[in-house]
Amino acid sequence: MIQSLYVKDFALFEELDLNFNEGLSVLIGESGSGKSLILDAISSLVGGRCSTSNIRQGKDRYILQAKFILTKNQNAKDWLTEKGIQYFGNEISISKEVSKDGKSRIFIGESLASLTLLREFGSTLCDIHNQNEQLYLLDKTNQLEFLDRHSGLDHLRDEMKAAFAFFKSCKKKLADLETRDEIRKVRAEQLKFQLHELEQLKPKEGELEELEKEENLLSHGEKLFENFKTISNLLYESEESILQYFPSVLQASEKIAGIHSEFGSIYNELKDVYEQLKSIKVAVREEEEEVFFSPDRLDGVQHRIKELLRIKKKYNLRIEEVLDQIPSWKKELESIERTEETIHTIKAEYLESLSRIKKLAMDLSKARRLGLSQFEEEIQKELEILGMKGSRIQIVLRWEEDPQGELREGEKNYVLLSSGLDQAEFYFSANAGEKPRPLRKVASGGEISRIMLAIRSVMGKAHSSHKLLVFDEIDTGVSGDGAVSMADRLEKLSKDSQILVITHSQPIAAVAETHWKVEKEIREGRTFSKVHQVSNRNKPLELAKMISGKEVTQAAVEHAKVLLKRKAS
Repeated sequence: MIQSLYVKDFALFEELDLNFNEGLSVLIGESGSGKSLILDAISSLVGGRCSTSNIRQGKDRYILQAKFILTKNQNAKDWLTEKGIQYFGNEISISKEVSKDGKSRIFIGESLASLTLLREFGSTLCDIHNQNEQLYLLDKTNQLEFLDRHSGLDHLRDEMKAAFAFFKSCKKKLADLETRDEIRKVRAEQLKFQLHELEQLKPKEGELEELEKEENLLSHGEKLFENFKTISNLLYESEESILQYFPSVLQASEKIAGIHSEFGSIYNELKDVYEQLKSIKVAVREEEEEVFFSPDRLDGVQHRIKELLRIKKKYNLRIEEVLDQIPSWKKELESIERTEETIHTIKAEYLESLSRIKKLAMDLSKARRLGLSQFEEEIQKELEILGMKGSRIQIVLRWEEDPQGELREGEKNYVLLSSGLDQAEFYFSANAGEKPRPLRKVASGGEISRIMLAIRSVMGKAHSSHKLLVFDEIDTGVSGDGAVSMADRLEKLSKDSQILVITHSQPIAAVAETHWKVEKEIREGRTFSKVHQVSNRNKPLELAKMISGKEVTQAAVEHAKVLLKRKAS
């Protein structure tokens, strides 16, 4: 339950500090006085919208604070424990500050929290029912949730939702992988061909340069052979070669040096020349022997050079750079092959997840149909209590056909959603003997208000969570016996739940334990809203004003006393 609410610089409220009681409390006052602003403040504190337009003119921010008592609310305490948020003495405070720049600061207890966390926690503390709630009720896409909650199918529904999310994830992954699969297959074939080609060719680092040198020698082999032969003939092979005559030259030079000492240096130089010529002879002979002229070898070298140049041109890389690419190509090919394995794995997961959601959807559908009749009966009883005898509520479950649907049953395919196969719609008839039609098409505002209260009453009995229940003018369009019946139902609900209601209905106000009067006043040209608790002595007068307006008649006061006396008895 909510224990206190503090508001500062929030729309028409400069400052407001309220302390709430258990049971049923009502907010009364003229339209536009600011009653809904109090509900807006509570809604904002449990995760609702936090618009900067609610900052009071001339102020930089608004502040909202509330304290909740959690003694009977185990769901809220479990949530705080799960999130690791401390609370003391079964109490927790929530505060929110919203600045003009749109920034907000939210605290749950002493922990800074996000709006998402606040919404989660707020859902364990409070249910707010207003005109938007009626629109929610009329939306058939949301009506299935009421049946599931009443039938205790939350766990199965959550399981279905999680399994469906996993299925959609597998489906998307598989579609993405298969879309790119053809491209990967082409790339894999390309890589396999490249690697096979290089494996067959076996190029080596520096090989091209060496082959080009060899080609140069082989292509000039005949000319080299002729010139080497000329050198060897003149140097040492012919009878008149240089080395044949050189010993005679040295012998004559030695004789000259013996007579003419100054010629000794020339003699020594000639000896050095002779030694050098002998060394040259050895080198020339070795080089001559290395000269190999073979047309076949030249053809082989030229063919190898051509292949290496083709590879170089194909990849626009040097041979060494092509060799450097081989490890990365192998790695890419392995990755593609692993992707193919992944496709098989994801496909298996997809088929397994599809089988799982089909089973869960069928289980959900069966369970819903088992719980449907009881839910209808309990709503029917509540509607009778609310003065709608002869009315009838019916819940229709359908499967939507679709050729592309995930579930095939018989000869047809059906749509599978995160909520399963079923799509629900509430049908309603206000009068006995009339055929029920879709609620959204036939129900009036007052009827919707009572149906909503009936559903919430049934839901409350089935899933009592000791939350604060807030009703914003659900008596719209309801009067006479309908208002009395609604008052009785609210009074009974307040025995187990704290309820806060904005109302213009005398019968509903009369059954409340606590009355809060909201009024506007103008001070120094500014409009202010203020709230005060109505004393027991003044309750007849305030209830009388709800009918008579400012000019209260004694008859209206006496009628109000009768209503209050009925409550007291």
